[in-house]
Amino acid sequence: MKGADMAKIYLGIDLGGTEVKLAVVDAYGNILEHASFQNSFNSVPEEVVAEIVRFSRNMKHFSEVSATGVGVAGDIDQQKGVVRFSPNLPRWKNTPLKKLLERELPGIISIDNDANAAAWGAYWLDAKGKVRNLICVTLGTGVGGGIICDGKLYRGATGTAGEIGHIPLNPDGPRCNCGSFGCIERYVGAAHLSSQAKELLKTRKHSKILTLSGGDPDAITPYILARAAESNDTIAINIWKTAGRQLGIVFAGIINFFNPEMIVLAGGVSKAGKLILDPIKETVRERAFEKPASICKIVISKYTQKLGVVGAAFLSR
Repeated sequence: MKGADMAKIYLGIDLGGTEVKLAVVDAYGNILEHASFQNSFNSVPEEVVAEIVRFSRNMKHFSEVSATGVGVAGDIDQQKGVVRFSPNLPRWKNTPLKKLLERELPGIISIDNDANAAAWGAYWLDAKGKVRNLICVTLGTGVGGGIICDGKLYRGATGTAGEIGHIPLNPDGPRCNCGSFGCIERYVGAAHLSSQAKELLKTRKHSKILTLSGGDPDAITPYILARAAESNDTIAINIWKTAGRQLGIVFAGIINFFNPEMIVLAGGVSKAGKLILDPIKETVRERAFEKPASICKIVISKYTQKLGVVGAAFLSR
C-alpha cells in the first residue's frame, strides 16, 4: 500500500443474527474504537440501520472515515449492495442495504457476506498475506465460509461462493433455515450444540453441564459445554467430538477440492479450542488426500473477536 493509503481510517460493521459490531480501524488493522448492540431474528432492517447510523456518528473518529464496509449474515449481491436472503434474518430479504447506508455514512460503501468479510480479515491478520489460498469458517449462530483464492476474495458467479454451512452432511437430516435438509449448520451451529445437550440431559440428570447452567437446560451455551468438557463431563466431551468429526468430514472434502494452504476457524463456537480442533484434524487425516492435507494448516484465529469488523472495514482495499 502507498503512504497515503496507510493513513486512511475505515469503518467496519459486522451485522450478525444476534449482535451488530462496529469499529473504526486503521490501515494496519488496529481498532481505534468500537461499539455494539443486540440484533434479533425478527429485526427490521430500517430500525437496525438507524441504530448503526446513531452508533457510528457517536464515534470520535467518524469524520475521518474514508470508506465503510459491512459484513452481513446472508446471501449478498455485492455489486448492488442488496441483502438477497439471510437464514437468520428472515425480514431482510431483498433489503437495499447499501442504498440505506450511503445517505448516512461516509466514503465508499461496500456490502458483503459476513463470512467473506471474516475471511478477508483472516487473510490480513492471521495469515498476514503469507498464504495465497485460504478458507475461513465462522462458527457461531450459523456456520459461514469465505474463500481467499490467489490472494483475493473469491465470490463465485453470483456472489454466493463459500456457503460452507449449507453443505449437506445428511440429505435426510433436519430442515435448515435455508430451506434445505441436513446442512452442516444444523449439526455444529451454536443453537444445535445447546439443543443436543438438552436432549441428552433428559436421560442423564447428573452432569457438570447442568451445574454450570444453574440447573436450567435453556441456559446451556457452547461456552458452558466447553467448560463442562474441560471438567471431564462425558456428555460435553462427546458433543464436541461429534461436532469436530462432522466438520472434519466437510473439511476433508474442501481440502481435496480446493487445496487450501490454511483453514481458519473463527466465531464463538471456535473458542472451544482443542475440544473441537483435535477431532477435526483427526478426521481430516483419515479422510482427505495425504499431500493436500499435509500442507493445509487448520488453526483457530487469534483474532476471532475482530475478524468480522476488520475484514468488513478492509472490503474497499
